[in-house]
This record gives sequence, C-alpha cells and structure tokens, in this order.
Amino acid sequence: MIKELGSKALLTTLAMSCGLASTLAVAAEQDPAPGQWEWGAQIYLWGAGIGGTTVGGDDVDISFNDLISNLDFAFMGTLAARRDRFTLFADLIYLDVSDGDTTTANLIGFPVKAEIDVGMKGFISTLGGAYRVLETDNTDLHALAGARYLKLDADLDIEIAAIGVKESYSDSGSVWDGVVGVKGNTDLTDNWYLSYYADVGTGNSKVTWQALGAVNYRFSKVDAVLGYRYLAWEFDNDDTFDDVNISGPYAGVKFRW
Repeated sequence: MIKELGSKALLTTLAMSCGLASTLAVAAEQDPAPGQWEWGAQIYLWGAGIGGTTVGGDDVDISFNDLISNLDFAFMGTLAARRDRFTLFADLIYLDVSDGDTTTANLIGFPVKAEIDVGMKGFISTLGGAYRVLETDNTDLHALAGARYLKLDADLDIEIAAIGVKESYSDSGSVWDGVVGVKGNTDLTDNWYLSYYADVGTGNSKVTWQALGAVNYRFSKVDAVLGYRYLAWEFDNDDTFDDVNISGPYAGVKFRW
C-alpha cells in the first residue's frame, strides 16, 4: 500500500483509521420529477473489526470495542445526488485516534517488552457515479464507477526499556484505487426494502473490494438502515503488510430532500 509509512506498527494505525465506516447505499426510492435533482444523506456507525496479515506473516485482529474505546473524534457520512438515471455519491470518513499498548518485540531471537503509543488522523473517501441499468416494479439496479482514497498521518512512539531504546516517528501516506461495481434496491413491501452494493478495483493497491447488504425501513423522508459490510485491500511489494480487511454490522439513518 503505502511504502512511505514504512513501519509494521502502522498497520495498527490503519486498522484504527478504518474501524468506523460506511454504507454506500443511496436512497433511490420514489423517483423525483424528471430532470430534477433529489438529494440524500446518511449518518452511520459501522461496528467493524479489523483483520489482516503483515508482510512478516503476523496476523492482526482488532475488535470494534478496542477501536471505539480509543476514538478521539470522528465524522462519518454519505452524500448522494440523483437525477433521472444518474447518481453521484461521496462517502466520507474522518477519524482522530490515539492508543497506547504494551507488546512484545523480537530482539535477536529474544522477546522483550515494548511500549507503543500511536496517534493517527485518517481520511477515507469513496467517490463515484452510477447509472440505472435495470428498473422493474420493485427493483432498481445501477452500474457504478469511481475511486477510493485513503490518507493517513501518524505519530508513533516506541520505548523498549530493557535496552534503553526510545524512538519517535512521524509519517504519512495515501492510496488511490479505481473501482467499478453495482448497487441496487429491491422493495419487499411499501415500507421495507433491501439495499445491496459491491465493487472491486485496483491502483496503488493490488486489489480492493467491498460488499454490503442491508434491510431498510422507509418513512416519509427518513429511512432506518441495518446491514453488514466487508471491505478489503490486498497490497503488492509493500514494506508493511500484505492485506487488511474490515467487516461488521452497521446501522444508520438516511435523509432525503
């Protein structure tokens, strides 16, 4: 992914940066008048856990409880605009996370205790456009294309008291990937409907992909959402890690105007 980051400890930083995230589902029910724009927004919480593998073969597993307990500030939201068959969307996440932990470092084959403090500011965004390719009495299906962006700024302090080592690092890096996919909605009743989304892409990473599905309840101008999402990156020729995945249930509220 980000060769400039250059530290295995920054995998933890990435995990915390992605622990809360979004659904890209757009409220596409009740068509607006032809030629007019309909706007929609969503606020949400993703109860995600993090998994992955470092280039050294170490497994990473961070629970949602660990992520949320160290959150200093977060903004998470989706904005969409739809006109006739076209939709534009932007999914935005900003996180400010700090954490301290005691771990074990391998020093010439011997385990020693290490104190690690991490501070991270991260921005994740998926931007794109979609075109409705199928419309029936109860289903809308859209083809989409866009880009996913990840930017991290991290501060890392490491102390290994046994050998008198205390180091501080500051670094940053970013990833751009193009993505293509599909999304849709299927009505179950007048109020209940399913939403689903899948994309795959590549660019600075070897491959990135995601899939989600949700059950929604439609009110007049507000929808309640409950679903599950999986998001993953695989990296090629990277100094830090081979892959990262984020998965878990999410809940949110959509607004339309």
